[in-house]
Amino acid sequence: MNRFSRRGLGLPSLAGAALALLALAAPASAQSAAPAAPATAAAPATETRTVHDDWTVRCKKGGAAKPECEAVQTLQTTDLKGVLAHIAVRAEKDGPVRLIVLVPPGVWLPANVVFKVPNVADITLTYKRCGQHCIASVELTKEQLDALKGSAGKGEFTFENGSRSPIILPVSFKGLGKAMEEAMKG
Repeated sequence: MNRFSRRGLGLPSLAGAALALLALAAPASAQSAAPAAPATAAAPATETRTVHDDWTVRCKKGGAAKPECEAVQTLQTTDLKGVLAHIAVRAEKDGPVRLIVLVPPGVWLPANVVFKVPNVADITLTYKRCGQHCIASVELTKEQLDALKGSAGKGEFTFENGSRSPIILPVSFKGLGKAMEEAMKG
């Protein structure tokens, strides 16, 4: 039996990632987007979520701007009381697509985070900052994007704690391709 559970939870922005840990997401059995209120220039931001197997697409829209979307997965302890990590694939406005991982503090920073996808060269994410949580990210190449979209099995990502002991967490790629396509459409 796997010690971890996956739930979709979005990271509204890198700056707000720590706050996102406090929110719980819709269960993975939900398959449709939550109804969104009509957005106007004065209306508050609206959020929609759709679930694609083990991945959730979260889109946030405010005003007339194009929604900001990301494909996300949250790894939790089996009792669902603790968050182990967040994973997000996000297309930046007029910019690159990034793979972002949020892990607990107290990591060994020089080791970075290594994302392991079957039949693909390892993807190394560099830590960008640490506070209450550590955020690592990498700009994905077209080849890496295609490989992630085509993945359907299981993988893992690793990092080291402050004592240099490896931490290995599982990742499910089931539904990631569809979630990435939807997230990149916005």
